[in-house]
Parts: sequence; structure tokens; C-alpha cells
Amino acid sequence: MEPIDKTAAIGLDQLASLIARDVAKERDRGIHTLILSEENFIGGMRNNFQTGVFYPDVAHRLASFDRLVPMSPLRVALGVREYGAVWTSAYHYQPQSGRDVPDLARARATLMDHKRGWPEVANAARKVWPDADVMMWQQEHLVSSGAQICAQIMGLRADQIVMPEGKVNARKLTTTRPTVFSSEERKHLSHRYNRHLRRMQSAGNILW
Repeated sequence: MEPIDKTAAIGLDQLASLIARDVAKERDRGIHTLILSEENFIGGMRNNFQTGVFYPDVAHRLASFDRLVPMSPLRVALGVREYGAVWTSAYHYQPQSGRDVPDLARARATLMDHKRGWPEVANAARKVWPDADVMMWQQEHLVSSGAQICAQIMGLRADQIVMPEGKVNARKLTTTRPTVFSSEERKHLSHRYNRHLRRMQSAGNILW
């Protein structure tokens, strides 16, 4: 995430200039709100499996993005998901996307043995953008409260949001789905998730 040579540094500067020009064009058109939506801002699950760490180097990644855009965000929104579910989904996604399947034993041990989780990810966002509002929602609530979540993120009323019908970005699985965590392990991870939620919700510096 840093230029490795002169050519890379020039390319990075050109990219930042290109983004700045595009943003200026939108501002000249009267656009006042820019929403950047990309799940890999905080990193990808593939990297989590490779490093054995739950979203490593989040602050460094976000700082790198901050240098690319001509302004810092007023609001940072992040959806969180129960640990066993998010890691299981990511593990099954690897072969679906044509990637090698991570070692199952290591994937399980990584999450079971390390306590790092969503609070550390939220703290990293606040460290990089201390003046931004930090919002979070639980992915488990998207089905029942999707319009309300979108409205709160964008500062609109819920009745101004039109939700798509049917499944979005879903495809039929074509590979086997091995069991990643036992029922006892899933229960343990669920308890950890709930503890982390209570910690973040009681902190008072995150909007839910």
C-alpha cells in the first residue's frame, strides 16, 4: 500500500489526480454527497485467511484510501456479522471465485485462538477519521430493516429508499460446503460476537 519505486509513485499521484478531477466534475454539477461503497476498504477475507488475522492493518489501509480522495469522509458506515457466519461464508466463497481453498484447520484455529474482532476494526476507522461519524449495523438485520439502515447512512427518510426485490448478487453454489465450525464452536463465536456488540454499543461513540 506504499509506492515501491518511482514508477509506482507517479502512478499513485496520477490516480489521485484523476479521482480529484472526477470529484470536481460532480461538484460542478451540483452534487453535494458522494457515497463510496466497497467492502474491501477494510481488507478482504482472502487476506484474513492468508495472514491468520481478522482484517489486519485496517488503519493503514484506510489511511491509504484517505490519501487518494480529495476529502475525508463525514460518515463511516460498517456492517458487522456474526463471526462464525462471516468466516464460513468467506471460506465457501474461495472455490466459488476460482481461488485455492484455505487450510480448514488453520482457518478454524485463527478465529478460535485470536480475540481480535469488530471493535478493533471500528477503532481503526475512528483513528484515521476522528472527526467522522461512525455508524454500524448488523448484517443480520438487513432483511427486516434494510431500508431504515440505508436511510440512516444517507441521511434520508426510509420511505425514500426503494429496496430491490428478490436476491441480489447471489449465485448457486457449485462446490461442496464443508463444515468449518462445530456447533459448540459456533456457540462460542456467537457469544464473543454478542460481547463485542455490547462493548461497542455501550461505548456511546458509534451510531447504530
